[in-house]
Amino acid sequence: MSDTKKTGILSRIQKETLTHWGLRILFFLFAWLYLGVAKEDFLFKLQESNYFLFDHLFLNGLLSSNSGLIVLLSRYVLQFCYHPLLGAAIIALLLSGIELIANRLFSIGKNWFVVGFLPSAILLYLFNSVTYEIYDSFEISYGICNIIGCYYVFLLYFLYKKIENYPVGAGILTLVTAISSIWMGPYPMVALLMFGTDALFTKKYINAGIILPLGAVFIYLSARYASYHVTPGYFSYSLLHPWPIDFFYTLYLKTLIAHAIIAVSMTSVQLYKDRLLHKIQPYANAAVGIILIACLYIKCDYPKAYGDELRLQHLAHQGQWEQMVKEMGKMKTPTRVIAAYRAIALMATDQLNEKIFKYDYNYYRSTFPHYCEEMAYYPELMLFGSMPQISYRWCMEFLTDTSKKLYLTQSMALSSFINEEYNLARRYLQLLQETIFYKDWANEMISCLDNPDDYYKKYPYLVKIKAGIPTIEKSGIFNGAVTVYDRFNALPNITANKRLLTRLYRRQLDEFEYEVKRAPMLRTGRLPRCVQEGLILKALLTNNPHMLKNYPLEKDTYDYVKQFKDYYVKHHGEKDLSKKMKKKFGYSYCYYFSFGIGAKQNTDEK
Repeated sequence: MSDTKKTGILSRIQKETLTHWGLRILFFLFAWLYLGVAKEDFLFKLQESNYFLFDHLFLNGLLSSNSGLIVLLSRYVLQFCYHPLLGAAIIALLLSGIELIANRLFSIGKNWFVVGFLPSAILLYLFNSVTYEIYDSFEISYGICNIIGCYYVFLLYFLYKKIENYPVGAGILTLVTAISSIWMGPYPMVALLMFGTDALFTKKYINAGIILPLGAVFIYLSARYASYHVTPGYFSYSLLHPWPIDFFYTLYLKTLIAHAIIAVSMTSVQLYKDRLLHKIQPYANAAVGIILIACLYIKCDYPKAYGDELRLQHLAHQGQWEQMVKEMGKMKTPTRVIAAYRAIALMATDQLNEKIFKYDYNYYRSTFPHYCEEMAYYPELMLFGSMPQISYRWCMEFLTDTSKKLYLTQSMALSSFINEEYNLARRYLQLLQETIFYKDWANEMISCLDNPDDYYKKYPYLVKIKAGIPTIEKSGIFNGAVTVYDRFNALPNITANKRLLTRLYRRQLDEFEYEVKRAPMLRTGRLPRCVQEGLILKALLTNNPHMLKNYPLEKDTYDYVKQFKDYYVKHHGEKDLSKKMKKKFGYSYCYYFSFGIGAKQNTDEK
């Protein structure tokens, strides 16, 4: 062979190698930055919802539960998402490792090296497919379980290829693989599918005849007698068990199809790759890889409203109240969760009275209204509403009804501390001491249990919560401040003002006008803008301007409400009236009263 030809071959090999590693680096950077920056709030939410302790009782209990080993490994990794860039780096490394193994294990070769990225791309897509499921009974380690499960599948397939020519050995491996579903969840089923398809593709029909029937039988037996039951959280693919509940259908089917594609594509690629274009330019591989990454970026996005919710929750759980107020003003598609966290941020920054009605209240209806629109925010909203006992009860209900979550444990510790139940707070703090990233927070609060004032000095927003606690709480139901608190004249000033806002929110202007006469804010000589608008609106609607003479109202506010009412009466019934009035008058209590959620407008008008 001439030196020129050798140089040409060497040059081609170098190009292929450099292009392959270039795509690997690009994929890693994409996965890392996409998860750690674009989906930073999602990773933080996963971590907060991940209950993982280093206590031996917790670890033993988790290991003895269904799919215990893979869930243990996955939840351990999830802890590091407390710092999203760190968690994203770990996940990106795991995904990149799958590509490296796939190319070696399935002998994909340099001509079609882009095929090796298919499992990693599919698993990243599944990781990013979770949206509102995160609020309900959902195994929070699902995304990382899929990734670690893929490693386990590849390990089993590697062992299978070593003994595939020995039917007895293949049969024993099949049994071991099926039984391991007790500890490793549904992923042994993916391995058995890979064994079976490989045997069929390579025409080893004896192996296929052993693997597929025995696999089905022993999966059933291990599931039945080891109490391995299929839940939406573990996403088993066995049709021998109940189908998941309604709002998990889509994710269930995506998972089922995705792992089937991984199993079949990887076992068939080594058979068919040479029947396709025998030689493909390395740049063509890279181009396909870049297209794959672009498709991931487009398809892995979640609803904007959901992203806004996660953003506000992330900021709230880190106590960045000013940043919350700054960012929530840009959020144009509200949900009830966003509205709740707006109220929390405004309470924490002493802006609730002035700004509560300066936002859009035409709520976006998400896919899962049961949680995202009604319940997801109760514990925190109740806590910041100066109802720590009710917040505690909601946390307890969620812990027993859905699943244990670290942020609920943290909220229970805070509620107990504010309620001066220091021994109870100590118990929850001792649990949090067994974690990595909540340990310092728990140690700080425990050190202040004997002298609580020290802790209140460090975190003054807790002083506001404690100052607003009513003398008697009537009920634990979530029915608004009005029905929960005791008599109006026994309320602290902060809570009395919140009660007035509740009346305004419910458009109960008669009760509002009656109670505002006794409101502590009346003695200050200046009423918040929304309270002034409520009073003036009541006077105009009842044609009773004399009721306003005893209130310190601003002339500009009166003129604004009058113009609003006149414009509304003149143009009532016109198409897009709400949009015209929003453009002309902006957000205000008048606008909320007429067009906000629950107003008597038709759907199109709203």
